[in-house]
Amino acid sequence: MNNEYEKKTMTIEEAQAILSETLEEVAQRKTTVRRATAVARLALAFARITEVANLKARIELLEQALKKRK
Repeated sequence: MNNEYEKKTMTIEEAQAILSETLEEVAQRKTTVRRATAVARLALAFARITEVANLKARIELLEQALKKRK
């Protein structure tokens, strides 16, 4: 077993694919609505975290630009 921690960030496209696959699985009755709901909640949390991370990066960029202007 590999004890090294590998950090991987999921992309929006990967999350979108998971949601799409889950929706299709529900429609085909291959998974439960309960599982799909859990996946959707995780996707919502992922979207919020991604939005916050993007805003943080934009704020930092603006702060750097303002510092250069002084």
